[in-house]
Order: sequence, then structure tokens, then C-alpha cells
Amino acid sequence: MKYVRGLFSFRGRMNRLQYIIVILIGYIGSLVMFALTWPSLRTMGDLGVFAGLAILVVAFWILFAAMAKRFHDIDKPGLHSVLIFAPFQGTFWPIALLFKRGDATDNKFGPPPAGFGG
Repeated sequence: MKYVRGLFSFRGRMNRLQYIIVILIGYIGSLVMFALTWPSLRTMGDLGVFAGLAILVVAFWILFAAMAKRFHDIDKPGLHSVLIFAPFQGTFWPIALLFKRGDATDNKFGPPPAGFGG
């Protein structure tokens, strides 16, 4: 349950390996689930459309939470995750966060993330 809460939390820090795992499993997994279920959800009418939109909201929440924690790891405010809406930077930042090394010591967002390497 701790890991599920970690997907949705905007608190703390996340290292690069944790970030890629969350992006692959949480974010892309949600989008794949949406793509696979969308045809059948549409046949359910309004309830299906609502369910499909709920899946997308969950996917984007996971992305924003992961990006916020990665920004925390490089000692930047998590609010920087809204950069995903910027025309050119929107595609750049989620990828750039894969390569930017986080702080090796404590910063104002907490201690370095434990586990899964740096």
C-alpha cells in the first residue's frame, strides 16, 4: 500500500530509477489501459466516457506527482511540473528528468531517496 500511495503523493524526492519505473508502470500503464478499454467504454455511454476520463486523470496525476518529486530531488519546486504544458518544454522536461542527477545530500525537500540506486 505504501508504494501505491507513493504514486499519488507530491511529497518527498524520487531518484532517476524510481522515476523511470513509475513512468513505465504507472503513467504508461494507465495510458495503455485506457487505450485497450476505450472501445468498450464508449459503448457504455456516458458512464464509460466518465470511466475513461477518470483513467486519464489518474495517469496524469501519476505523471505530475513523479515529476514533482524528481524536481524536488534536484532541489527545485515541484510546481515546475506544470512545465509539461509549455509548447516545447512540455516534451523536454519529462525526458530531461531521466538524466539529471539528484542531490546526493539532504535538501529542503528531504533526504536523498532510499533504494533503487541513484
